[in-house]
Amino acid sequence: MNFKNKISSKSRLEFNYYNYYINLIRTKSIKLLKKKFSLTDIKLIDSEYLFTLKEDIYLYYDIINKYILDKNGMYLFFINGFYIFNFFKTNQKYLLSINDIITNKKNYCNSNIEKYYGKSIYNNDPLNLFNLFFSKDGAYIFIPDNFCLKPNIYIIYIYNINYDYSIINPRNLIIIGNNSKAKIVEIHESLTNKICFSNSVTEIYTRKNSNIDYIKIHNNLSFFYLRDKTFLTQKKNSTCSVSTFSFEGRLLINNIKLINLGNYSKFNLNGLTIIRKKLLNQLIYNKTLIDHLYPNCESYQTYKSILYGRSKVFFWGKIKIYKKANNINALQKANNILINKNAFVYTKPELEIYTDNVKCSHGCTIGQIDKNNIFYLCSRGVIKTVAKSILIFLFSKDILKKINIQNIKDLIIKIIIKNLDNYYLQKCYVS
Repeated sequence: MNFKNKISSKSRLEFNYYNYYINLIRTKSIKLLKKKFSLTDIKLIDSEYLFTLKEDIYLYYDIINKYILDKNGMYLFFINGFYIFNFFKTNQKYLLSINDIITNKKNYCNSNIEKYYGKSIYNNDPLNLFNLFFSKDGAYIFIPDNFCLKPNIYIIYIYNINYDYSIINPRNLIIIGNNSKAKIVEIHESLTNKICFSNSVTEIYTRKNSNIDYIKIHNNLSFFYLRDKTFLTQKKNSTCSVSTFSFEGRLLINNIKLINLGNYSKFNLNGLTIIRKKLLNQLIYNKTLIDHLYPNCESYQTYKSILYGRSKVFFWGKIKIYKKANNINALQKANNILINKNAFVYTKPELEIYTDNVKCSHGCTIGQIDKNNIFYLCSRGVIKTVAKSILIFLFSKDILKKINIQNIKDLIIKIIIKNLDNYYLQKCYVS
């Protein structure tokens, strides 16, 4: 049986009869999937992969306490891709899981589901179609109009895989209403060293005059294949910021596509990658596409990476400015430090401009730690290994400045220092 036939045989068991729209969109996705699936996608989703099963919730109570980063925060916990229903119940009816909406027939969410869910189906992305059909659960966040949400929202994906070659398809839907504001943190972390593929998709819709600050953290994923695709649609006068922090991963693909659908909108995209482990071949792909369809808008991208051992980072950034989209200010930067001679960086910035009145620029740097700076610190009595760690930490400081959630900034700093594996730097930070 070939791979497409195996998908067809599994797909017969995946229909959910509780929601007509979900069944309709899944039917379309499986038809498109059979046409578009290629050999490249099969390398990621091999026929030997198994879908995970839901486990008992009580097994994870002690583990979950570790991820309570903010006592005032609002949490959505997912274990192996399944939402934990009985933990941190809240009266907020706009912070749910997709599966909860479908199975429990939450009618007040149906209009948003039909209006927004799965609208990226015609994006010509086979893995998105695969996720759309086989997704079991994901976060549903809806911020009503004229509402500034003060508590931070945390989407925590914990992977406790007991056997190799598991596959998970989380799918998140986030809607920010007119004149509304929210801060959201999404964390992916594995508790085991089992081989797993997580095909995660997030659809974000920001309405007029809205503001969203979205932070993604990928940690402890040394044996993980994570493909994180984000579709973001931005309306007039809205401000969006997406920051991605990747610290480990056998293969991490961070793919962000922004569609600008309104005047005077602003978009900030930041990324920091630190790959420490020397014995593993780890690959990080950062892919961005920004479509400027309307005039008088701004977009800024800053990516930094610090690579040890045999790790590799690929950066593809494309800015596309359409006709009549005048007065666009777009900046794209990629800065990289290679600690070892076997580390590798590939960058491909692109500007595709179809109008004249724009201000666009891009730049890339690849190098090593400045020996003169190391010598300067050593001449002041700093140990050489500590001097290197300090310079690496300062290199990532520009990205850290853009984090507006203090407890998350502290968490990322601790992870960075841990990855630097320097006892003296850890001691200084703790003190």
